[in-house]
Amino acid sequence: MNPLLPGDPTVLGRLDQLHADLLQHRDYDLGFPGATDLPDMSPLAPFERLLLNNVGHPFAPGGAYRMHTKHLEYEVIGFLADLFDAPLDNRHGYVTTGSTESTHWALWQARRQLAAPTVYCSAAAHYSVAKAAELLRMRVRVIPTDAVGEIRYDLLHAAVVRHQRHRRGTGVIVVASVGTTMTEAIDDVARIGRALDAAGVDADQRWVHADAALAGVPLGLDDPIGRPAFTFADGAHSIAVSGHKFLATPFPCGVVVALADRHTDRGDITYTAAPDSTITGSRSGHAPLWLWYLLRYWGRPGLRIRAENARALARYLEQQLRGIGWPAWRAQSRAFTVVFPRPPQPLLERWPLATDELGNAHAVLMPGVPRERVDRFVTDLHNALGVASGVGLVPDALAS
Repeated sequence: MNPLLPGDPTVLGRLDQLHADLLQHRDYDLGFPGATDLPDMSPLAPFERLLLNNVGHPFAPGGAYRMHTKHLEYEVIGFLADLFDAPLDNRHGYVTTGSTESTHWALWQARRQLAAPTVYCSAAAHYSVAKAAELLRMRVRVIPTDAVGEIRYDLLHAAVVRHQRHRRGTGVIVVASVGTTMTEAIDDVARIGRALDAAGVDADQRWVHADAALAGVPLGLDDPIGRPAFTFADGAHSIAVSGHKFLATPFPCGVVVALADRHTDRGDITYTAAPDSTITGSRSGHAPLWLWYLLRYWGRPGLRIRAENARALARYLEQQLRGIGWPAWRAQSRAFTVVFPRPPQPLLERWPLATDELGNAHAVLMPGVPRERVDRFVTDLHNALGVASGVGLVPDALAS
């Protein structure tokens, strides 16, 4: 028996098998977003045997528990706050378990700030928006989208006007999807703000949260002139991003960044000697450490190159699919996501892809996806089409 593994002698064998199975699954991973181009992470190995708990307020580095990485968490928040044009004297945030928690926190903060608020989101919004609103006992109004998945601003305006007519003075929360789950469509935060202005919603009775889990960091790296409007300069009050989608942490995590003057905590907790301002209380100290390392390792230039390479691969897949006669399109020019009609079922059993009720599927070309995998997918699809065919919905404007 291995003295390092007392007890079950099958542990090593089971781990070897699990690892082999996961590597095989990775070879067919195109349908869900998650970057895999991890750099050398060996400098973090000494921290793997330490319990790191960033309990309580992220900007309160003291407290009763000192095995934390809050000073690095502060730098991560600052990097993203800079990226998203947050005012230097008005920024807050923390590292979360993922964008679901980030959105939950934003809605919770908005509920504490606004009078009996109603949540508005598009029909393409992430399913966690409705779940968070349910947990917080808030009303949700779902707004239809256009053909590519972007919220209909005219219908948002009309819905808010109708609601305000009956509930004048109550709060309005809008969750903008900055990269929808199926098509990576982007809701324009500035246009949302103009729709709320036209509907007569006071500035102190609104909260616009940008759910930018996938697209936030790469979009923030782009030149502000010409990029989609989603930052604090465009009217957002909070922005959520994922760590495991573009930044490539090997475990789910996220970051929420918000305007500090829109944030309230629940006061100091004697047990932790820090304010209670987060959803979970105890929080991973390893996630901020990994995020800090990755942001420092790549820097803005390296992150930008990764984004450009991934977008180039998305364009390549789009062209290859059209080359075999299979319609393909992207919701916007910066998208990593390529949408196409749902392939025949035998192909989906080999290549697990996300699908929708309209008969579409998609591939998400994240950093780390090799071109060889894309070529194998196109070849498999081409071969499958010799046996069966499918019909999907392609927006008219993108069908050429």
